Amino acid sequence: MIGKKKIVMSGIRPTGFLHLGNYFGAIQNYVKMQDEFECYFMVADLHSLTTHPDTSELKNNVYRVLAENIACGLDPDKVALYCQSHVYETSELYLYLNMLAYIGELEKTVTFKDKVRQHPENINAGLLTYPVLQTADIILHRASYVPVGKDQEQHLEMARNFANRFNFVMEKYFLNHMLLTTIKYW
Repeated sequence: MIGKKKIVMSGIRPTGFLHLGNYFGAIQNYVKMQDEFECYFMVADLHSLTTHPDTSELKNNVYRVLAENIACGLDPDKVALYCQSHVYETSELYLYLNMLAYIGELEKTVTFKDKVRQHPENINAGLLTYPVLQTADIILHRASYVPVGKDQEQHLEMARNFANRFNFVMEKYFLNHMLLTTIKYW
């Protein structure tokens, strides 16, 4: 019997046109992974609101990012391509996980500190709890691998902590195996 494929989950924020960094840093690897793994790739529209609160172009950006992913070689028959906000369970789980996230640990997040320095006029709760939303995205799919940039590796460690805390407090089991890791696939 052939073993079940490991699950990969990742996403790209629809904050504008995709660029070479998106292609070489993410999409090129997504295309390579689609035959070996069970893949869930999202357009992270909720995440984009943390730094781009103007929604006037959001819908068009979502469509464009989906089209660009397909144009780069992602096959919708092999991977799940979806819009984050269309999975309502994401927001519900995000709420529950927020009850288990502590302000002190969130304020220590390097990406949060960087965004605060770069955009002091836009310090919002969504930006602070970005790793919590990312955790909800990951554990809904029970992902084993999460391709992220170096700047988000701390978020994966936090995801492990939030999932373990949820398991303990709620007596439910997400990511029971806790093998969550980033993946470089070249």
